[in-house]
Amino acid sequence: MMKKNKIGALVVASVLVATFACGAFQKPSAEQLKATAKDPALLAGLLVDASIDQAAETTKDVVAEIVKLDLEPDERDLRTIWLVRILFQAMSEDVWTDVAISLGKFVAASPKASVTPSLVSAIQRSIIQTAELKNGNAFGNAFIMAMQTVAGAPGGGKNVPPQPPPPPVALPYEAQRFR
Repeated sequence: MMKKNKIGALVVASVLVATFACGAFQKPSAEQLKATAKDPALLAGLLVDASIDQAAETTKDVVAEIVKLDLEPDERDLRTIWLVRILFQAMSEDVWTDVAISLGKFVAASPKASVTPSLVSAIQRSIIQTAELKNGNAFGNAFIMAMQTVAGAPGGGKNVPPQPPPPPVALPYEAQRFR
């Protein structure tokens, strides 16, 4: 009986140690996101034990922080390109397409991360350079599809209303003369 209790205690202890050793993803704090916006190399440390969606969301959050920095558009885009490269290098190559799709959805839902077409283009360019054209296309398609469901404003959460027909074209009538 004593051996069963010891074995049970060892099993419970082993499970607890394994759980803590594996760790769980910790959502980054605002300070960590700001620091990563200034130094994108820190992103890899934030993605430890992150799922695909957690990694994409964290990257989107850092992009939003980069936008807040007082940077020239070219510098902002270059920093974002570097950040996206680090994201893909931190993830396993067999999930790159899923990462690209998830990132496309998160960027489309964020007014700050999709603030300018050049920023979205920089993200896609970085994906193509790092993870091949097919993953760049996956990002673009996911971004476009997500934008179509948010009624013109990223993160709006509304379906696109049907568009009214164009106004009628005024045609000249018989008595009208052209001079």
